[in-house]
Amino acid sequence: LAQAWFFPAGKTPVSLISRLAHSPMSSDGDSYDGYSNIDRGGGCGIRQMGKVPLLAEEIQIDDHDASVVFIFPRDEEAGGEVDAKASKDDPQAEARKIFFRWDNPVFYPARLTIFDELEAVEEERVSEGEYQDLVRKMFLAILQAGGCTASSSSSIDDDEVFLKVAMPGTEARLGEIAEYYRYRMPVRDEVWVETTKRQPFENDEGLSVPVYLEYNKDTAHMVQDFRQIDEIRLIRTWLSERVNLEEMLKQKVIVRMFPACNYNQMLELAAGWASLRSPHLAANYDDVELVRGYFGEHIGFFFLWFASYKKGLALLGMASFVAWIAKHYASVLNLTVIKPWIPDFFVIYLVLWVVGFNELFKRKSARFRQKWGMKDWNSQQANTLPSFDRKMEGTTAGDFWRMMAQAVTGIYITTFAVAILGIAIINGEMRLNDDMRLAAVQPYIVSVLMKVCSFVWSKVAFNIVKWENHRTRQRFDDSLAWTLASVKLFVAIFPFVQLAFLEPSLNETCKASLIQAALEVYSATGWPLGTMPLTLGISALNGTATDGTNLTESDLSFLEGYTSTTDKHVCISGCYPISCQQGGSQKNGLTCRDICASNLETQLMTYYGLQVVSAVVFLLIPI
Repeated sequence: LAQAWFFPAGKTPVSLISRLAHSPMSSDGDSYDGYSNIDRGGGCGIRQMGKVPLLAEEIQIDDHDASVVFIFPRDEEAGGEVDAKASKDDPQAEARKIFFRWDNPVFYPARLTIFDELEAVEEERVSEGEYQDLVRKMFLAILQAGGCTASSSSSIDDDEVFLKVAMPGTEARLGEIAEYYRYRMPVRDEVWVETTKRQPFENDEGLSVPVYLEYNKDTAHMVQDFRQIDEIRLIRTWLSERVNLEEMLKQKVIVRMFPACNYNQMLELAAGWASLRSPHLAANYDDVELVRGYFGEHIGFFFLWFASYKKGLALLGMASFVAWIAKHYASVLNLTVIKPWIPDFFVIYLVLWVVGFNELFKRKSARFRQKWGMKDWNSQQANTLPSFDRKMEGTTAGDFWRMMAQAVTGIYITTFAVAILGIAIINGEMRLNDDMRLAAVQPYIVSVLMKVCSFVWSKVAFNIVKWENHRTRQRFDDSLAWTLASVKLFVAIFPFVQLAFLEPSLNETCKASLIQAALEVYSATGWPLGTMPLTLGISALNGTATDGTNLTESDLSFLEGYTSTTDKHVCISGCYPISCQQGGSQKNGLTCRDICASNLETQLMTYYGLQVVSAVVFLLIPI
């Protein structure tokens, strides 16, 4: 499983994989009973064939004895990515990053012989192939000592090797790990009834709520059997305390890792939950339980929220339809008087809908958190991260890097805000000089800038949060969620806030009279459609028509509500009208559309379009 991956077919020496597959003894003579389970052909020696959704032909089903899968690259000569002959810089330090608790033998039932072997060849050049050979051999020894079984097989193009890891038939060992981590398991209903002489509790959803106990050997007979998701979670938790899997990925010892698919459960999901025949049906409790049983509680909660959201959208959709009908057919329905207020009514309804939905889902999620035994779940699963540096805790250096993380976040937000405001100010200056080139493309530039800044931050935020030196995964995830959300929300909202609230004063035009200010604003674009100056043919350059008619302030009544007056100046808002039509509640009887509303609409549509395009692209080309 180590040396064999660095040689092409036909040139493989007597390799570790061969020894492990055919003998219960390792190369140094120690007993490795667990390794006798390793099978080059996939574990059981029987090739089961079956069909999966979206694929027409039958494929080999190889999920036997698989809970977690690790993919290892082969040598470049075999079509892989590993340059086996390249020199490895400081292999001792690199190995310590992977086996990050190398100085604490409590976490390693198998002795870490890799450092002795590396020290033996310290004066010689250690190649990448030799280094990965030793790391993989040590990785296998840790798995075996932990009670795991492993089976390997080559990829279809033979450039990678798949290692399937599981604990099949080892309920006792899995129980030991569960007891060590105080893993909670639900009590069997029949045990509860027999012990208490009462039926299981039911919550307000009408769902049975089991009692949860921390697993131990004395109560093992009282709780339900381990699910595959429990096995995956316990293996990952146990292994993550001994091996830095992220560092193995970084050093390309493995190219990826993932929980193994379960063929039968996948078919059940496809038939009962993901069927294309029933996309119109709302998800029910059984669907959520299927997702939870296969993907785990975190994904289960997401789809619980998604199912509730889809149901809630029905009420919002009906209200939207009523508002649309009332707005477009106000005259037919005798609603002309309240037509201007319809958007306001809808906004009030939308706010109430959001508040009501969040409150109702908060209650629903609390019931499912109780049913699924998720109370204090994060603290129960709190394992020390490999990246946590105990020496930095409580030090000046640690405080410095935490402040640096906050400072970088603040600088990023400030830089984005300055860029948006700068574009707006430059556009205003160019417009006053009768240059409308930037104005024509400003909404598109801002939309692209929003998307790019949001994407870049999603890539750098992870490393910035690492500076804060969090001890547990939950603390790291909470900080990452806040760091991501705060910046991405600001990036998504600020440009629209700038248009709606800052633009009117940021680019307002002030002159000694209203006429001078109007001529300054409209000299480049001309008068808005539906206004008196345009009807009279008055020039926006000099305020005079061809027949000699001069512009008067009464002709500028369409600017009502867009002007402000000081002692010396009359100012027109940066959100000035660009088109008007008859009908409205204003004194002039006009309803006008301003440039900010137009830019806002263009910006939103462009941003939504970029979101759709990027989502499709990233589905096809993951980054």
